[in-house]
Amino acid sequence: MSGWTRAEQLELVRSAARAPSVHNVQPARWRFVAGGEVQLHRALERVLPAADPSGRDVRQSLGAAFEGMALALSRRGLALGAPAFARPGLELVATAYVTPGRDPDLLAELVERRRAFRGRFDPATENELSALGAHFESVADVRLVLARPMLDELARRYDRASYGFLSQPDYWREFHGWCRFLRSHPDYARDGLNADCLALSATERLAASVLLRPWVFALMRTIGLGPALVSEGAQIRSSAAVLLFAPRRDLDPFDAGRRFYRVWLELTALGLHACPLSALADERSGAATLEREHGILPEQALLNAFRVGPVRRTPVPESARLPQHELLLD
Repeated sequence: MSGWTRAEQLELVRSAARAPSVHNVQPARWRFVAGGEVQLHRALERVLPAADPSGRDVRQSLGAAFEGMALALSRRGLALGAPAFARPGLELVATAYVTPGRDPDLLAELVERRRAFRGRFDPATENELSALGAHFESVADVRLVLARPMLDELARRYDRASYGFLSQPDYWREFHGWCRFLRSHPDYARDGLNADCLALSATERLAASVLLRPWVFALMRTIGLGPALVSEGAQIRSSAAVLLFAPRRDLDPFDAGRRFYRVWLELTALGLHACPLSALADERSGAATLEREHGILPEQALLNAFRVGPVRRTPVPESARLPQHELLLD
């Protein structure tokens, strides 16, 4: 990277930052060093102690960001070498070297088109369903759920698992801290989950800003209204499919994050949008049941899931992103 301008470095960082991250916390920071070395750092304050106490999800997010940098470099005919990991606990996560002479990654063109869609999908056509099935039918770390009765069952299981986490006060406070329901929130366009990307109407935004405050939500739980306020069952039932992502159990979360990003981009290549259903994997007893029901091999583990479908009636907004100059270290 020696000799590259700051503007070129900022463009690479901007593209890498399009990678997904848990709760959109965006933990990756970058430094470019003379001699072609790229350093990936972790912003130590961007953690989720309640939802991700082991740091697994943040490490997956860093892996997705690393894959994003590799994709961005591939468009310039450059390759990003295998990461050399820093010792655990240090801010520096990994280093890698850039080398010339690679063809552009076909998925790199899809980075700007990938979107997380949290509303209700439009009905899928037979051609879309056929293309989805044909693409993933022989992919070892993916199981595709297309049958309508099982999608209905997954909607029920997801709502049950998700509410189990969200009903924990510490988890809810942390989750709520990354939500931006009103445009007046100072970080609305910077990070977290804003109302545009949550596909909330004007009425829903106002209601969420009041009813989902931690102390109000606690009251809603006591009178039995909590599940209805956070249910995503209708959105899941609108899906064309649910995709179960089950890499090898011994795969480092960093590498799993890289692969997770690529699977999402493959869905984008099919003209589809997706939304993670992390609670299906995070609730381990339910995840083990899904592994058995869907033929996931013993050496694999359900790590995440997507609900998948087309969106034709409305533009899907981009998730908020931090300015790239804040992600580039001097």
